[in-house]
Amino acid sequence: MIHMIIAKGQKIDVTKGKNVQDIAIGLTWKTTHPSIDINASAFLLNAAGVCTRDEDMIFYNQQISQQHAVSHSGPAEGSREIIRITVAKIPADIEKIAFTLTIHEGETNGQSFSNVQDAVCRIYNPVSREDIAIFNFGEGLNKETAIVVGELYLHQGEWKFNAVSSGFEGGLAALVKNFGLEVSDEPQNEVAAATEVNPAPQPAPVPETPVKLIKLDLKKQESINIHKSEKVTATLEWATKKDLDLYCFYVTKDYNVGKIYYRNLGSSHSTPYIQLNGDALTHGKETIIIHRPEALRFVLFAAYSAVSNGIGSFKSMKVRAVVDNHQGQVITTPLHEKNSYAYWVAIAHIDFTGTNQMKVSHVEKYSGKNVEHSPLLYEDGSFKMDVGPVEFK
Repeated sequence: MIHMIIAKGQKIDVTKGKNVQDIAIGLTWKTTHPSIDINASAFLLNAAGVCTRDEDMIFYNQQISQQHAVSHSGPAEGSREIIRITVAKIPADIEKIAFTLTIHEGETNGQSFSNVQDAVCRIYNPVSREDIAIFNFGEGLNKETAIVVGELYLHQGEWKFNAVSSGFEGGLAALVKNFGLEVSDEPQNEVAAATEVNPAPQPAPVPETPVKLIKLDLKKQESINIHKSEKVTATLEWATKKDLDLYCFYVTKDYNVGKIYYRNLGSSHSTPYIQLNGDALTHGKETIIIHRPEALRFVLFAAYSAVSNGIGSFKSMKVRAVVDNHQGQVITTPLHEKNSYAYWVAIAHIDFTGTNQMKVSHVEKYSGKNVEHSPLLYEDGSFKMDVGPVEFK
């Protein structure tokens, strides 16, 4: 019997109040191309989210962890691949286990998770066969070749499951590096290269600080620093039939100021290297892709609701902006204030001026009552409402 269907970002109890000694993670999916080779892995992580030993990466070439706490197996019990965990055998220094899928040589073969459908994670008790939860984790994936499906993590002495569904580009090597293991430069088999330890005579390099996985809804006016990655995606999402438009106001490194919107879709090949994936025309979602964050200083994401939409608050439409750095860090800026007479709302601001980090801020500023003048973003990163050109649609 299925206990619950869980959604991305949801956290559930797995062991608390239950007599669960063994946990199974069953992963299944369908592909549009039969040649796609998808593999599951598990990373045993310490309190800092780091995999400190090569033997703590479990995959098809290394199927059993230390003390037999975690094991990997192929198709069984309706799943394509299964990761099993014996709770009592988890080493004392392990506080999190991340479950991942990667596409072998995805970049080389032009394959990604956009070719994957019906991706399901089943969390269950392998002894009683009782389901704990079902997580449909494939929604919203596109060019990624690796994905962190979810995490089993220790909280106040009990194990919980976090539904992550965050994608990476770069396949298994990107995941390995993210979790703190070394990646060999030798052109060997992908898995072998990802887990090779340098020969004993070579001094071990100082490991890079791994990117901490984050799935967070910002509170009003809250900010957070996340890793400045090679690509950033911002999605405007809403839950009504009204036609909203996503605007991305920008300031480049050279202090050029402009905007990307439905009349100027931008390009991945020319400055400012920002691209709108078309005007949605219907309700639901519009997406901005920032292809070169290093070419920017600031961006401001705003939503416009045409006069023809009539009155009604953006909050009631459940409008939100979702910023994803494709390194496992996803920041959502929901709206908290009810304002029924605004045609514009500035939702999220990103400061790219940091060396390795970018600052994502929840701003939530509304235009004046029935004012159609757009916001403006200035060279110093500040912005004002009601001072830009009037928009008509």
